[in-house]
Amino acid sequence: MFTSFARRLTGWYVVGAVTLVASVLGAFAVVGLVLYVHTIQDGIDAAARDAQAFSVRAAIRHQSFIDSALEVEQRLARPGIRMIAAQRGDGPPRQLVIPNATSIPLLVRGPTPARPRAEPSRVPQAQSPAQPADQPTQPPASVIDGQVEHIDPHELRLSGSRIGFALGTALGAHFDRVDLADGDLRIYPDPDATEHLTFWLFGGVVALSALAGLLAWFGGRYITGQVLRPLVEVTHALQRFATRDFTPQPIAVAGKSEFDAIAVAYNAAAAQVAAAFAERQQAEGQMRQFVADAGHELRTPLTIVLGYIDLLRRKADGGDERSRRIFTSISIEGARMRTLIDNLVLLARMEGDDVRALEPFELCPLLEQIVDARKLLHPRLAIGLACEVDATVIGDQTEIQEAIANVVDNAIKYAPGSPIRILARGAAGGVEVAIADEGPGIHPDDRTAIFDRFYRGATRGEVEGSGLGLAIAKRAVERAGGTLTLADTSPTGTTFVLKLRADRVRPRAVSPSRA
Repeated sequence: MFTSFARRLTGWYVVGAVTLVASVLGAFAVVGLVLYVHTIQDGIDAAARDAQAFSVRAAIRHQSFIDSALEVEQRLARPGIRMIAAQRGDGPPRQLVIPNATSIPLLVRGPTPARPRAEPSRVPQAQSPAQPADQPTQPPASVIDGQVEHIDPHELRLSGSRIGFALGTALGAHFDRVDLADGDLRIYPDPDATEHLTFWLFGGVVALSALAGLLAWFGGRYITGQVLRPLVEVTHALQRFATRDFTPQPIAVAGKSEFDAIAVAYNAAAAQVAAAFAERQQAEGQMRQFVADAGHELRTPLTIVLGYIDLLRRKADGGDERSRRIFTSISIEGARMRTLIDNLVLLARMEGDDVRALEPFELCPLLEQIVDARKLLHPRLAIGLACEVDATVIGDQTEIQEAIANVVDNAIKYAPGSPIRILARGAAGGVEVAIADEGPGIHPDDRTAIFDRFYRGATRGEVEGSGLGLAIAKRAVERAGGTLTLADTSPTGTTFVLKLRADRVRPRAVSPSRA
């Protein structure tokens, strides 16, 4: 319930949180990377100035290229900065080759002012030792990361990450070149350090964004649960109302969301419904009490009246035909009135607080008694009984007998001349009594209200009755902890099933059938 809506709402929380955190942290990461590159570039510029000053001192000291390069790299070594010192050789000028230079070229600052050179007559040049004529000439020396290497000038390359080179170039990084002895020193930002810092910054952005998304998920679930809680509880309460459970269960209002107004409105409506049902129960209790009192009060005078009418009818038997018909009609209506009063009193007692002790009794003998009595009243009635089990039913025998008899009498009245079958069989937790006829069935408009008091279907025709038989039967069965249901009805017949609690249910070896 509301699960998909809660997921969508929580998803929006997660998307919003991740977008916000990623945007803010991404901006900080970019700014931090720019500041780092600018700081490194400032260091490169400072190192270039120091290298120029050192170059002048090395020339005065007649220091060799290799010694000068090693010393200057040792003195000017700084994190994030790399240096390459290359000796000038014979032949065409060398070019420092940059990886993938056509796609990610690094800016190279214009030539720096040449250091003042000493006059040849004043500053003697360092003489390199003569080499034998048969030995091949070594390539000019290069000092790379403090290591002296003899590399062909045309094969000298800058090492490092291409991504670092590209980022450094995009953010304004460039080389500085300084003349050093009979070579030059090139200072540039370390591309590996730039790449590592970039990965760390944006890896941190991804990790923190994922953490923010996770926290937003749990926080969103909690917030969504708190916001939707009144809706969920009101929905559960309304579903309980739909099952005819009108027990008042107020919903606690925490005042954390605007949806609490729905819970407040439901609490008010539930209180009104509870008050209305309380008034109804009070009125029904008073009505039951009135019916019971009136029934008891009417029984005695009605019995006296019917006695005198019976006496007058007997004296009128020798009189004229009209008098006999009048007294016979009065006797019939009086008997109907007495039956109605008895049914009203019985139903009022069953629906009241009158609780009788439940005593076990044998079911099959009770069914046989009901069948025998109906055969005496209706000699031509085809009524059959089949007991598949010997069952000891738990309940009030008088009320259960009244319930089964009412269902059978209902079949006799509304399916005249139809065979009636009564079947007792075992069921889960007890025993079932099925009463079936082959009558015209119950009209679809009448099926939902046949157990209501005083309800008589629109197709009852001239059948007499008060509309209390099935209501009494249902209430009697429910008082015994059982159920009475309309199992099946069609134009070919109707079947009612009474399910009763039973203490012992034993199958019979041979099911006796009484036709």
